Amino acid sequence: MNPLRDQASTLLKLAKRPSLLNLVAMLASSLLAAWLKPAAHAALPDDGQLPVLEFIQPTNGAVFSTLDEIPIILHAVASNDVFLTADVFANQWTKIATVSYCCSLCPCFRPVEGQETTLQIPVPWEGGRPPPRPWQGWTNVQARTYQLTARATGQNGTILEAAPVNITVIDRTLRIFVRSDGSVTLVIPGGSMTPGRYDLEVSDDLRTWTRLGPFEPGNVAAFYFDVPPESARERRFYRSVYLPPQVP
Repeated sequence: MNPLRDQASTLLKLAKRPSLLNLVAMLASSLLAAWLKPAAHAALPDDGQLPVLEFIQPTNGAVFSTLDEIPIILHAVASNDVFLTADVFANQWTKIATVSYCCSLCPCFRPVEGQETTLQIPVPWEGGRPPPRPWQGWTNVQARTYQLTARATGQNGTILEAAPVNITVIDRTLRIFVRSDGSVTLVIPGGSMTPGRYDLEVSDDLRTWTRLGPFEPGNVAAFYFDVPPESARERRFYRSVYLPPQVP
C-alpha cells in the first residue's frame, strides 16, 4: 500500500468536480512538496546545519617571514558529531602538524556532539618535562608560497576538509659581504623562492632611507652588488624591502 499513490488517485477523482478545482490545486501543491522535501534535504543533519572545518589562522593571503612562528588554528563543528583532532598539510602532501582541542597540560573535558571545537598545535613534553606553554605554531618554515589544507574525522565518522588557505613566507635575512676594494655583495638566501621582489635601501643615519634598486633573482637566492662612494664607506647601512606582486 502506497499512501502517496492513493492520495494522487483521490485527487484525480476530485478534479472531475469543478467546484473542487481550487481545493485540488492546493492539495496537489502540498503533495508535490511532500514528494520533493526528502530529496532536497537528504544530505543535511536533522537540524539542517552543515558540518564545518575551517582555518581561523592563518588567513588567506597572509605574509610571514622565515623567522616567524605561523599560527595554526582551526574550528570544527557538526550537529551530529564532534572533532577532537585534524591533520594539517602544506601543498597537499606534506603533513605539518596534528591539531587538537586539548593541549599536553590541559585538564580537557571531552566535548559532546554538536559542540564546536578549536584545534591548535599542542606543545609536546620533552625529556619528561612539561612544556612551557600550551600551544605552538608552525616554525622553521622555508621561504616560498604554501597552500594549507586540513582534514578531520569526527568521533562518529564524519569526514571534513577545510577550504585551502594560501600564504607566503619570505626571507628577511640579509647577508652582507664587503670586499677589499670597498664593493659590497648583498644576498637574501631565499630571495627568489617567492613571488614579488626585494628592493635594497641605504642610509647613513638609520632614519632616512634611499632606494638603490631591485635585487637580481637567482635560482634560490637574490643578489645586489653595490659600489658605494668612498665618502660613505665608513658609515653605510643597508636594508631589504619586500614588495609583493601587483594584483591586476
